[in-house]
Amino acid sequence: MMRRIKRGSFLAACLIGALLLQGSAATKVKTLKRIHDPVIMEGKELKPLLGSPIDRLALMAVNGGTWAPIPFQIDEKKPDGSFAFTMGPGASKDPDPNFDENDELVFMIKDTGDCAMGVKSPQGAKNVLEIEITDPKNGSKGWTYLIRFSGKTPRSKEDYIRLKIDEAGKYRMVVSYEYEMGGSTNTNFPDLMRALTKPDGSPGQDVADRVKTRGEVVLVGGIKIPFIMDEMTKSTDVGYIDGPVRILHLTQGYLEFTKHIKIKIKGHSLIAYYANHVFWPLNMDLPFNTLKVVKRVDFAGYFDFCPSIYGSYSFNAANPYNKGILFNGRMSAAEKNIDTKTEISWNAGFGPQGALINRLIFLPKGGIKLFTYFIDDQNYNDPPEDCPGVSAIGYNIVGIETQRGTIAALQYYYLLKKLKPEEIHLILDILDYPAEVKVKAIGSLN
Repeated sequence: MMRRIKRGSFLAACLIGALLLQGSAATKVKTLKRIHDPVIMEGKELKPLLGSPIDRLALMAVNGGTWAPIPFQIDEKKPDGSFAFTMGPGASKDPDPNFDENDELVFMIKDTGDCAMGVKSPQGAKNVLEIEITDPKNGSKGWTYLIRFSGKTPRSKEDYIRLKIDEAGKYRMVVSYEYEMGGSTNTNFPDLMRALTKPDGSPGQDVADRVKTRGEVVLVGGIKIPFIMDEMTKSTDVGYIDGPVRILHLTQGYLEFTKHIKIKIKGHSLIAYYANHVFWPLNMDLPFNTLKVVKRVDFAGYFDFCPSIYGSYSFNAANPYNKGILFNGRMSAAEKNIDTKTEISWNAGFGPQGALINRLIFLPKGGIKLFTYFIDDQNYNDPPEDCPGVSAIGYNIVGIETQRGTIAALQYYYLLKKLKPEEIHLILDILDYPAEVKVKAIGSLN
C-alpha cells in the first residue's frame, strides 16, 4: 500500500532535488590546477571549424559566468607539413589561408576556465567547439571554446612572449613574463639567460656562460681525438613565427666533427619558445655507420653557468635535493660523491636567480644512455667561455656511436622565477602524464 506524501514533504523533496542538481552543475567549474603545460592541437582535431577564416576564430574561456578571450595562436603549415614562417629569409605563405587540417592551434593550459553549458553565447558566435582538458592523474578538468564569429572577433590583449632581433648586431632576444634569453643569430646556443626574479618584474642577473657539448672520438687502436661541438656548430636562421603564446624559430646548419676528420654532420632545429620554457629539438644525420674506424664517442652535454648562479642548488632523480650540492665554485664532499652511475633523464636547480629544469630525450629510444655530469670549480679551465671557471650540470652521454641514420635530441628547458624541489612533479608531469584533450561541437550553449 502506497503512502500518501504530504504537500509540504513533496515541496521539501523538490527543493532538495533542485539543490542536488545545482551541486551537480557546480562540478562543472574548473578544477584543473596545472599551469605550465602548452596545449597544441592540429586542425584535423577541430574538424567542424576547418575552412574558417583564421581572423574569424577566437579562443575563449568562461570564468564566473563571464566570457573572455584568452591568448592563442594558429600557426599555419603548408601542404608539405612545413610551417609558413612570417619572418626571416624563409618566410612564405600557406597556399590555403583558411584554417586547415595541418595548422596548429596553441594555447596555455593555465588559461582554461569553467564549462560554458548554460551560459549565454558570446554575441556574434556562429560555431562553437568545446575543448575539454583533463589531468589524467586526478581527473580534474578545465575548458576552452574555439568559436567562429560572424563579425567582429574578440581578441586577448595579452602577449606572453616577444621576439627582438638586432640585425646589425646579429643578435636575437626572446622576452617572456618568466625569463629573457639571447644569443647570436649565427648559432643555436644562448649566451644570455635570466629569470624575471625582481619584484618589479625586471630581470635578474645573467646566469648563462654557454651550453657546451664536448668530448672525444676514440678510434680503433685507441687514438683519441677531442672535439668541442658547441664551437664547431654552424647555423643560419631560416624563419620565425612570433605569436602571443609561442615563438617558432627554424635554423639549418651543420657541424664539422673535427679538424682531423673532415665530416660535416648536417642538421636542423625547429625551436619553440614558450612563456615558461624552450623546446629545443636537434635533428642530426649521423655518419657512424660508414666510419669503420670509430670505436667509441665519449662526450658530455651540459649548461655552464656564470658565478651569478652561486647560491643555487642542483638535483635530479639519481641525486635528490641535498644542501651539500650547492653551486659556489668549490667541490664539496657531497658534490665529489655525486651518483654518476645511475641513468637519468632530467636535471633541476633553483636559487636566488630562479629555477631551471632540463629534460633530454633521444629518439629513437634505446642505445643512448644518460648519466649525471657535474662540476663546480672556479679554477677549472674549459675554454672558450665568457665566465671564469665551470659551474655546470648536465649529462654524460653514452652510446651515440651505436646509432644509425637520423637521430633527434629533444631538449626541454623550463625557466621559472621559482620552484621548490617538492614541486618538480609539476614539470615532469607535462611529459610523463600529458593532459588529455576532448573536443565536442556544440550547436547551442543555451
